[in-house]
Amino acid sequence: MRILVLLIICCSVASCSSLPEPIPKSTPEQTQFYSRSLQACVDELTHFKRTVQQQGVQDAQLLWLPQYPHLAFDRFSLSLIPELNSYRARTQWINYVTRQAAIQRKVEYQNLPDKSAVEFKNQKYCTSMLTRATLNDESFWHWLQQTPPEYPSDYQNWQRVVGLYPISTLFAEPSIHSEKKRIIGGFVEPLHDYSVVYTVSDKPELTATDMQSWFIQAREKSALEWPQLTDEQLTSLMDFHAPEFVIESVSLDDKPGEVEYRQSDQPTVNIQKPTLYVSSSYTRFHGKTLLQLNYSLWFPNRTAKSALDPYAGKFDGILVRLTLDSHGQPYILDSIHHCGCYHMVFALDPQLRFAARNPDIEAPITLQVPPNRNANTLNITLSNGEHMIKGVRWAESTNRIRHLAVLDYQQLRSLSIQDGGNKSLFDQQGMLTASERLERFYLWPFGVKSPGAMRQIGHHATAFIGERHFDDAFMLEALFQAPPPKFLTN
Repeated sequence: MRILVLLIICCSVASCSSLPEPIPKSTPEQTQFYSRSLQACVDELTHFKRTVQQQGVQDAQLLWLPQYPHLAFDRFSLSLIPELNSYRARTQWINYVTRQAAIQRKVEYQNLPDKSAVEFKNQKYCTSMLTRATLNDESFWHWLQQTPPEYPSDYQNWQRVVGLYPISTLFAEPSIHSEKKRIIGGFVEPLHDYSVVYTVSDKPELTATDMQSWFIQAREKSALEWPQLTDEQLTSLMDFHAPEFVIESVSLDDKPGEVEYRQSDQPTVNIQKPTLYVSSSYTRFHGKTLLQLNYSLWFPNRTAKSALDPYAGKFDGILVRLTLDSHGQPYILDSIHHCGCYHMVFALDPQLRFAARNPDIEAPITLQVPPNRNANTLNITLSNGEHMIKGVRWAESTNRIRHLAVLDYQQLRSLSIQDGGNKSLFDQQGMLTASERLERFYLWPFGVKSPGAMRQIGHHATAFIGERHFDDAFMLEALFQAPPPKFLTN
């Protein structure tokens, strides 16, 4: 009886704490780091966020804190804080987190059901004023490095405590190993008779020299060895390196499409519009910051294999991330489903070696992909129904393809709805609630909220045993040995 009461209490506390914490009227830091002349801007940006939260449309992709009302953080930007010791480094960093905050504010403003309480035009001016003030405030940077923000974990410890996590892992490990063997076994299975090849329509003509010069110039401008390319360069790289997806197509569930709202509260995947969602990110890799190109496909459903399939349900999808080396060439490929499940890591360079596995953390599936000098396209095969990767290889591009429209992943944070407004695909916790799976009822002891449900970038927990986040800045570094010296030079 006591255990049941404890479980109920924990569930009640978790249901409250999982929502964003209410934004206070003020914080000591706001008074300390922003002069009296800037308080009006601090109040306005904070008021906007409070209105957003009260109307239930707070975006979860980035971390926003009232101490920094003009900034928003991802795990990568937070990892750079200890290295912000020069004016150039601070300028590049604060411009990045300021831009991220501006994107977040825009999608939140678009999603507000009632915009009457917000004067949005002043947000840009206030951000500029606060950025200029903090950039030149040495005490601000000292305090930031002494007490850096921490991106919240997507693991909930209370679930592991109540679920007797140490014991649960003993029962789970054999099943996890068995599932990995099954997935790897799929790599030797023949391709289904009816498979469709999808890719972007037009690839730009880029040479290795072109791309290398872009990265050299970008690094020369950075005190952090951080290659920030122009939007035009990023678009060209995205299209040039876009993989071909070979999808076994047995049913309508195997057709990728565009995510949209057909009714105000019912998101769906329109398979009449084959779509590839793209975004960029960065990773820290043995002393270097490397650019990552993210490619995302969405499917209407994961097909049920039985009448009570715990993994089946509405929505499915895969996120493929291509990490480029310091010259802009494909280096590492890794992928997850949008639930954070089935993490796979592929070494594309023959010089890369996987590190010894950490016994305390569930390891992803790791494989080497042999190079092919005569091929220029990464070919990724997905199985029917569960959309599992069952093949990665270099191949010559084929003409027998169906074209994918390319959309910015950020559009999922603010989709049009029928009444003329906008709504995010994800809730304030970064979850797509319409995609819940039955597996959540027996996998909860491992601390992952709603296992199997699709979720937003920044909220992909990828291990049930131990903890690992897909967007952790040093995640790939932990999986690989330090590369040969030639890859650490320009």
